[in-house]
Amino acid sequence: MQKIVPRVQDYPWGSTQWIPEFLGLPMTEEKPWAELWYGAHPKAPSLLEGTDIDLLQWITKDPEKRLGSKVVNTFGPQLPFLLKLLAAAEPLSIQCHPSRKQAQEGFQKENQLGIPLDSPSRNYKDPNHKPEILLALSPFTALCGFRSPLTILQQCKRLTLAIPKLEDFFPLLEGGDLEGFYRSFFSLPKGVVRSWILGYQALLSESSESLSLEDRWFCRLAQRYPEDPGCFAPYYLNLVELSPGEAIFLDSGVLHAYLQGFGIELMANSDNVLRGGLTSKHMDLDELLRVIRFQHEIPKVIRPKRTMIQTRNGEYWEELYPVPVLELSLSILRFDRAKEAIPVPARGPEILLCGEGVWEVWRESGSEAFLLKRGEACFLDSSVTEVFLAGRNDGKGWFARARVGMDG
Repeated sequence: MQKIVPRVQDYPWGSTQWIPEFLGLPMTEEKPWAELWYGAHPKAPSLLEGTDIDLLQWITKDPEKRLGSKVVNTFGPQLPFLLKLLAAAEPLSIQCHPSRKQAQEGFQKENQLGIPLDSPSRNYKDPNHKPEILLALSPFTALCGFRSPLTILQQCKRLTLAIPKLEDFFPLLEGGDLEGFYRSFFSLPKGVVRSWILGYQALLSESSESLSLEDRWFCRLAQRYPEDPGCFAPYYLNLVELSPGEAIFLDSGVLHAYLQGFGIELMANSDNVLRGGLTSKHMDLDELLRVIRFQHEIPKVIRPKRTMIQTRNGEYWEELYPVPVLELSLSILRFDRAKEAIPVPARGPEILLCGEGVWEVWRESGSEAFLLKRGEACFLDSSVTEVFLAGRNDGKGWFARARVGMDG
C-alpha cells in the first residue's frame, strides 16, 4: 500500500477555484487547474509520497505482484484505469474516443508513417480504447451523443429564421442520415459558418422571449469560437445536466463534450482523443468520421446502487456506479461514525481517494498508518485484501474507490 501524489494538468479550460478549494489550497490565479491525475499513465504518473519514484516505475518493476496475474494476463503489465478530478470552468473540445480495434489500427498506422508520439497532428497516442465515467461533484453540464434526426430537424427549423440555407440539410435529416448531415455541416467554409453564427446571435439578441438552454449555450460557445460549427452542437447533441452524485458513462464512438462543472472522472488508461469542434487543436475530420457512432443516443444518467456493509467495528455504505467495461469500476464509500477502525475488504489494484474528512489508513494490525485528507489518495496493490480506515474528529466522510471491473 502506497500513498500517492497526483499530477496537475493546467489546461486553459480549467478552474482557478474548484481543485484548489477541494485540496484546501489558495486559488491559482495564473494557471487554471483542469485535472488532477491519480494513476500510472506515462504522460503524468503519480509519485510515491516521499520518493522520486513514480507509480508507473514502481508497477513496472514487478507487475505480477503489483497488479496480479489476472490483470496482467488480461490487460498487459499496466494499470488499466486512470482516475482524475476534473474541473471545467470553460467548455472542453467536442470529442470522440476510438474502440480498441480502431485504436490499435490507428496507432500502428501512425507508427508506420513515422509520426512522433508528441506530434500535434498525431491522433493515436496508444493502442487502447478510452471508455469513461464522469461523476458530478457539483452541478455539471455536458453534451452527449446525437439527438434523433427528427429532433435535430426541428431545431434546425428554428435556426432557419436567421439561417435560411439550413434548409439544404433538411433532406439528410428527413432521411435519417446523421453522418451525411454531420459531414456536410463540418465541410462548410469558415466564412459561411461565421456568417451563420453572427446571424443567429443577432436574432437571439433581439428576441423578447427567454432563451432556451440550447440558445444560452450557443451564445456562450459563439463568443469563444466565432467560426466553429461546433457552436451549434447544443442543437444536434443531447444536453445533459447532472446533479451532484449523478454520473454518465461515455463509450467508444460517442461524440461528447464537458461544458462546465467539477467531478470525478475514471477512464481506461488511454489518451486517445479525436476532436470534433470547439478547439484550436488538430482535427482530422476523416478519422473522426471513421470513429463516430452515427446513431441516436439517449444519455443514461447513472445513479448508484447503494449497499450497507456491516463490520465488527461499525457500518458503512458503498455506492456503486455500474459500467459495462472490465478496465474500471467506480464506487463511493460513505462513513457516518467511523471513529474506530473500520475494516474494508480490498481487491487490488485499486486507488482510494479521500473526498471528505481526515483519516488514518493502514493495511493490517501492527502496520504503520498514514493520514489521508481530502484530495489525497493511496494505491493498493494486488496483495492487499483488507484495509482499515479510522476517521479523525467526527468519523464522517467519503472515499472514491477506483479499481478494475473484474475479480483481480
